[in-house]
Amino acid sequence: MPINSRDRNWSTPAFPSSFGLGEPFIPRRRSTTDKLFSEFQQSPLHDLAPLAQPGITTRVTRNNSVAISMDALADPFEFPTAETVVTMEGGLTAPLVWAAGVAVLSSFQNGFSSANMNTAAEVMRADLGVPSTDAANDTTWGFCVSVFCLGALVGCSMGASLADSAGRKRTLLATSVVYALGALGEASSALARCAPGAPCAPGAGVALLIGGRVVTGVACGATSVVVPMYLGEVSPPHLRGFLGTVHQLLCVVGMLVAQVLGLPALLGTRELWPLYLLLVLVPAAALLALRSRLAESPSWLSRRSQEDAQAAQAILARLRGEPPTSLAVLKELDFMQVSGSAELEIPGYKYGVRQMLRDTTIRNGLTITVVCAVAQQFSGINNAFNFSSAFLAQNGIGASTVTLIAVLMNVGNVLITLLSASLMDSAGRRPLLLGSAAGMVVSALGLTAALTHPGQAWTPAVAVVTVVGFVMSFGIGMGPIPWLLPAELFPVDKCAMGSSLAAQCNWLANFVVGQVFLPVSAALGGFCFLPFALILVGFIAFAHRRVPETRGKTLEQIISDLNA
Repeated sequence: MPINSRDRNWSTPAFPSSFGLGEPFIPRRRSTTDKLFSEFQQSPLHDLAPLAQPGITTRVTRNNSVAISMDALADPFEFPTAETVVTMEGGLTAPLVWAAGVAVLSSFQNGFSSANMNTAAEVMRADLGVPSTDAANDTTWGFCVSVFCLGALVGCSMGASLADSAGRKRTLLATSVVYALGALGEASSALARCAPGAPCAPGAGVALLIGGRVVTGVACGATSVVVPMYLGEVSPPHLRGFLGTVHQLLCVVGMLVAQVLGLPALLGTRELWPLYLLLVLVPAAALLALRSRLAESPSWLSRRSQEDAQAAQAILARLRGEPPTSLAVLKELDFMQVSGSAELEIPGYKYGVRQMLRDTTIRNGLTITVVCAVAQQFSGINNAFNFSSAFLAQNGIGASTVTLIAVLMNVGNVLITLLSASLMDSAGRRPLLLGSAAGMVVSALGLTAALTHPGQAWTPAVAVVTVVGFVMSFGIGMGPIPWLLPAELFPVDKCAMGSSLAAQCNWLANFVVGQVFLPVSAALGGFCFLPFALILVGFIAFAHRRVPETRGKTLEQIISDLNA
């Protein structure tokens, strides 16, 4: 039987009637803050209390960090509207920095694991019996690398489900264990490697490597869902863009570390590449050791038992650097508690993709996040990272230039993502996203000009500038924003499912692009990046029309934009 709002347990704070509204007070939903509101009545801020009546909008912000419409806290009767804003100072607190910092250790693992099959590839292929001597071996090795994406598809769904049932913190701890198991599987492939110089066919070593890559992919898929969601839930709105971008920043840092350490001069040797694959155990161990610093998401806790809701209040107060009884904490907690869907409280009710598509607001958010996720991969960015050395050399770019490009791509990606984190909450999401896609289009056209004119004096310089420009354009917007948007466009109770669907589409697109690029490159030659440029042009048109600006906005304001 559906739950009616009047069937809930209510409390009625005794607010004064001296404001001349004339209507009786409609009680709000009972929460763990009821007792604290009665104490609040005795505080100097008591006169603000009537502004929490239904129909009267109250926004309490810490530099816009909390913005709540109290209309959601009571039955939808029509009352005169008014607005007041109470601004409180605040920003990054030590507990918030610790929570975000420990969480993004998983992001580092994600980046390292996705890039550790590149610079050490030749020695690994020789040891495992798949040297780069024929097309069959190339196909086998390509599958060893890309099967990672198939594991990630599974991990997205598993991570979302576990995050909703066991919590964000436990899920992140579990993914670190899975990362460790995957690394052990990958490194164990060295136990069945070929003897030096002896003929060898792919065998047990390749099978162990594939198994390890699948397990690692599961952890990466879960991480790509849970970390951005977690950062969005623990962050105040005015810091949500910055902290959300830190996920992508640590991913690209992990990629850079993997690329550098995998060089033959460091760990990319026959003796050391198994150790190289095991390095992901270091951040895994660090995350587990620092688990006490990883606060559980107060949004997730607030929607569970009374005891968990009380714990959510304490955690939220600590993250915000405020007393548990502060007005900002109470308002933000109350909003968390009523932001979920009442239908999810009906016994036996199951909310799935079909229900999401029937809800106009959720459907709009899902459309935007999925299109952004797919466009991120169909921009051609992973092909620039994974295959740039090969297609540049095949099109007349010298070896020294290719090496320079590889170094500049990874360093530039880290630097530009760091810049993006600093601009996300000042410049806004839309300008960065649109500018990023436009920069990638221009760079792809310039790269096409270089690839189609091999041997010219200007070709190496243009190739360097355009490939690096392509990567840096990606890092300013197309890289971080698709991972940030799900935490901003979905309500708390639907965030895990929405993030999971967007991430699954992202990883599937990653797998498809990785499989088709080499045949497309062989067919198109120097024009191989033109299809990606055309896709990006279409995405720019979509983003300009559909993607809302979410900077500094509350969920209510964002939902209003989605429905406009």
